[in-house]
Amino acid sequence: MYKAVREFEEEQAAPEDVLNAVWDVTFYPEFVKGVVETKVVQSQGDHTLAEFTAGVAGMEFHYLLKIERERDVVRWRRVSGDFRAVEGSMTHLGGTRFRYENAMDPGFALPGFAVRFVLDRSLPRLIREFRERARMLKAGRV
Repeated sequence: MYKAVREFEEEQAAPEDVLNAVWDVTFYPEFVKGVVETKVVQSQGDHTLAEFTAGVAGMEFHYLLKIERERDVVRWRRVSGDFRAVEGSMTHLGGTRFRYENAMDPGFALPGFAVRFVLDRSLPRLIREFRERARMLKAGRV
């Protein structure tokens, strides 16, 4: 399993807005690059099952994630689909600090350095996309 972790500060949006941006997967196709489609299959309070269609490097992938919401964290993990394993979280560390983690095992032949490169390169972009969405939520523009 390959993993990338970044900590960051968000001073322009409330912590709840950052976590809500990650939690509400129905809007990902609007602001997360590479996510083509999402469909909530089941939602029960703080647990959601959602199907994702994502495009990476000219290929399309389909997978089902279980997403869980707690007060200070949103976690996800693969249930089924094209990858062997996918998991991650967005955690509010207190104040304006957050930690974003993403890990994956593609389950097919791919050099480890390539997977690490994609994870390391995508994390800053994903953090930027979630921060921008959180700021829009705070401003009531979505």
